[in-house]
Amino acid sequence: GIGITPILSMLNASLQNGNSREIWLFYGVRNSADHFMKKHLQALAKEHPDFRLRICYSRALADDALGNDYWHDGHIDIALLRQTLSLKPYRFYVCGPRAMMESLIPALDEWGVSEQNIYYEAFGPASLAKSVRQQPPAQEGEALVAPVTVTFAKSGKSIDWNGSQDSLLEFAEKNGIAIASGCRAGGCGSCQVTIEEGEVEYLQSPDFDPDPGCCLLCVSRPKRNLILQA
Repeated sequence: GIGITPILSMLNASLQNGNSREIWLFYGVRNSADHFMKKHLQALAKEHPDFRLRICYSRALADDALGNDYWHDGHIDIALLRQTLSLKPYRFYVCGPRAMMESLIPALDEWGVSEQNIYYEAFGPASLAKSVRQQPPAQEGEALVAPVTVTFAKSGKSIDWNGSQDSLLEFAEKNGIAIASGCRAGGCGSCQVTIEEGEVEYLQSPDFDPDPGCCLLCVSRPKRNLILQA
């Protein structure tokens, strides 16, 4: 998504300076509707033979053509990089939402890329703490925690939260509830919804301040039974 902004400036400068180094750009978006600077990137790839463009769509639309609009289904991950790149001392510049950073940066290190060759910028706080996941089942003798139910008032769905998704945004999408979103890192406010009842906790402090009585679904989880105006 918009994580390409700082990368794009670096790319433009490098190509305009006539640098002949080999450059790969792996750019991940949901589909053609979110494909920022598409024509510009295609023109650069056509003009500069040392620039290799690889577009990844995580949720391609029916009209999106593999091999034309995009090259890979899914997100950018270490498997894609290892399958595509040869064994050269590349420098990796990474920018994106927390989930991407938490998976990709450690994976590059495990692949053997030296710390000096990994540069990154995360949306919001730069912490790459591991995501909070579902708690293990209670052991014998331990008190069971009552399940938390999330109700989406407009959609008419009440669903038990089991913690298998990182955020309420992912939880809503997993259950077929359409939610507007942008950065998916608490920076743009696109996924703000009104809380009719209940309380959320934030995975990280968002850069965007939600309106009173609202929350950002992309960086929050339910603390107790929750009713959302969505």
